[in-house]
Amino acid sequence: MLWQTPFESMQLTHVLWDWNGTLLDDVAASLASVNDMLARRGMPPIGLPRYKACICVPIRGFYAQVFDLEHEDYDAILAEYNAGYLLHLRDCGLAAGALEALDAFAAGGVRQAIVSSSHRDQLLENAARYGVADRFDALLGAADYQADSKIERAAAYLAAAGADPAQVLVIGDLAHDAEMARSLGARCVLLTAGHEQPERLRAAGVPLIDSLFALVSHE
Repeated sequence: MLWQTPFESMQLTHVLWDWNGTLLDDVAASLASVNDMLARRGMPPIGLPRYKACICVPIRGFYAQVFDLEHEDYDAILAEYNAGYLLHLRDCGLAAGALEALDAFAAGGVRQAIVSSSHRDQLLENAARYGVADRFDALLGAADYQADSKIERAAAYLAAAGADPAQVLVIGDLAHDAEMARSLGARCVLLTAGHEQPERLRAAGVPLIDSLFALVSHE
């Protein structure tokens, strides 16, 4: 289909969605879990600007900036964060415009998949919980909680689908999503309302949107 965004028209066959911070509005849950962890260590909380400035892929770089990993067990840090995140996630929902954008792409015959750094089991559970699991051809989560690169999973999916990368759009909220799109040869749009600060997203050199509603108008 010919997809009209505020930036350009593009012929699309596939959309690769990020999950956390893009379709799922979970930034508050992530920040709350991190601050719970800091409080348990007698450390001051961090604000949203610092959280967004520290976020990176792989996620170990984030924890290295916020916690003393020389004196902490990293796997225990990940487990502690995830337990708190799931508790705070109860107060979160889908991003504004998520359902509308999913419906609009589907109406145009575009195949959609999620490529996420979330553990695959957690991704499947949460996508079902928010009522969107059946909207995707594939839910490509990670095998662990390390939040490393998503590029290999995305490439394997597109190769199996026989997709032309020039007709693929990546939608995410991290500079890593733009990196993934470049590696695949795909287009990319980044959402500024997610986990990473807009200044770093602008440096990625791809179109930015403030809301998923910006993707809804089409011809």
